[in-house]
This record gives sequence, C-alpha cells and structure tokens, in this order.
Amino acid sequence: MMAQLPRTPPNHDMLTRFLRDRRPVSVQEVAELVGWSRAEVQRQALADEVLLRGEMVPWSAAVGWLLDSWPLRVLMETLGRDVTLLPRGLQLLSVQWELPAYIVNWLRCQSQLEDLPHRVIRPTEFTDYLWDFLHRMLDTDVAELLKDDRDFTAAYHFPYGGDDE
Repeated sequence: MMAQLPRTPPNHDMLTRFLRDRRPVSVQEVAELVGWSRAEVQRQALADEVLLRGEMVPWSAAVGWLLDSWPLRVLMETLGRDVTLLPRGLQLLSVQWELPAYIVNWLRCQSQLEDLPHRVIRPTEFTDYLWDFLHRMLDTDVAELLKDDRDFTAAYHFPYGGDDE
C-alpha cells in the first residue's frame, strides 16, 4: 500500500500519547499516525485480519505500520526526550564501516529493486532499507543466544512481543 504524498509525520503529543497508552486505536487515529487515508488503514486492517469491533486496530499492528511508514530517525527526532517510549535497542547508533564499493552499490540497487511484500510501505531512506534487510538476516539461533540481552530482545520483538490490551 502506498500513501499519497505529501504525508506528515505525527506530532510529538500524538506520538507520545500513542506509545504511552498501548491500547487499541481507532482507524482514524491510525491514519493520522501513519499518514495514510482512513480507507487505506481500513483496507490494510482487513487484509491483515486485525480490524476489531468499533473500527479499532490493535496497538501492535498500528506500531508495526508506524515503523513501516516513517524512517526511524524521523520518529526519534519527533519523540526527542521521550525516545525512551521505544525499546532502548531501537535507539540509533552512528557507525562507520569500510565496505567494498561494489557491496554498497549492490545494496543501494537492491534497495530499489527488491520486492518487499512484508512491508506495508517501502522504506524511503537507504538506512531504513538496511535496517529492514539486516533485521531479516538475523538468525533465530543467534537471537536465542541473545535472549538474556533485554535491550536486544525488546527491540527484536517490538512491537509484537508485548500484550495488546
């Protein structure tokens, strides 16, 4: 599903309230959070079989769409000091890697060509594509080895590791 541009990220108050409440949200509220139309949210909720009575959407589904809709950097900037509402393991780190140019070129090209059926909205920034790509490469055996690392586990399973109310 691709939303029509221009889309506006949620403001600080809306985003912090949503992340703090951790409750099912209305289709309209999800539309405002993710920058989609109400009809797009309804279609996606039906496709994902998550539409609840009263046109509500489970919190975890809404957070998943939020992460698919906005670069993590944008959400972190919007949250500011309230970034702690997201798992610590999702905090952004700047890294400097030395990679062969052909690998970087391959990844940039792949980011434009790869079919991403698991994403509701394609990543718009290369770093978000890399996050998605690397997350999919995480081996479940390694994730099991890191199960005692709370920051890793919370980020790895976010937003589906908690309970929806």
